[in-house]
Amino acid sequence: MISGTVEQAAERLRKAVPIMVKYQIPVTPINYALWYTYVSNEDPTLNQRIDEIVSAYGMIPLTKAEDLFREHVSPSGSIESALHKMKDSFEQMVQGIDKDLHATIADTQSFSTLLDECNRDLRGSATSKVSSVDDIFGTLDKLLQGSTAMQQNTSRFEQRLSAANEEIRRLRSELETLRQDAMNDELTGVFNRRAFDLELTQFLGQGSRGPAVHLALLDIDHFKQFNDRFGHQVGDRVLSLVGKQLAAATRVGVSVYRYGGEEFALIFCGGTAQQALLLAETLRLAIERLVLKDSRNGERLTNISASIGIASRLPDESAEELLARTDKALYEAKHSGRNRICQA
Repeated sequence: MISGTVEQAAERLRKAVPIMVKYQIPVTPINYALWYTYVSNEDPTLNQRIDEIVSAYGMIPLTKAEDLFREHVSPSGSIESALHKMKDSFEQMVQGIDKDLHATIADTQSFSTLLDECNRDLRGSATSKVSSVDDIFGTLDKLLQGSTAMQQNTSRFEQRLSAANEEIRRLRSELETLRQDAMNDELTGVFNRRAFDLELTQFLGQGSRGPAVHLALLDIDHFKQFNDRFGHQVGDRVLSLVGKQLAAATRVGVSVYRYGGEEFALIFCGGTAQQALLLAETLRLAIERLVLKDSRNGERLTNISASIGIASRLPDESAEELLARTDKALYEAKHSGRNRICQA
């Protein structure tokens, strides 16, 4: 039974690896898990979604792989699982320190009581004519034993604190790694700049074998005024509203990212330049219809709008060149009246 399971697993891996190589799928634990599940045919919905994504992109983008992993392989998600394990580890460490601290405090109180007893014994010996040297030695032995035990307990507590310091440093390092590996922007809910940089390079790396790539950069108009007039919390609400509006457009072939500050990026894979332009215009109109309201009384504060620059990748064009042309189109949209789209 066990050997059969091992053989079956090995066979699935033998099937999965060539597919990953064919589609230039990065060798990561998440991708291994996805393609292992794919070749097992255990989840028809997952297989259908993978087929759709590969058909659109010629590969599986990193962010799409993470979404599929969370939805079909590990509902808690890789990052969430790691955070949960870190939380458990931290709680156990704190509980251990708390237990040792209370034990040390109890030992300290016991040692303090012992010191009082020894002090009374020695004072009594000094005033009593019948006290013997043995009585004094007995008191000193009791004090020595108590002191040695206290020193040992204190030493154990110091060792526990030292181990805790090492654990804290380790957890902090792991948390920093998770933060750097994260693909999502917490405020807006869309993918972040790291995901954008990785995936744009991934898409363009396919060259002529891959689908057409269209890039749009979107900038919220007069964003500084939201912060200046209403405060940074309102500015964050604007970013969140726009992020949710853009995220609603996310589907196979369309990815949305927070590029930086009040600027977002959209990558369209497949289709024509005209189709990408029409979708970008739909998003611009949707943002234009957003109304910012006072959270206290629902009173209308102001409307929101955005300027967009869009460009389609030229043959053999690098990511830097495509970005520069798109940014130039965005500059033109902003300086020719805003709340509009300019195409490079």
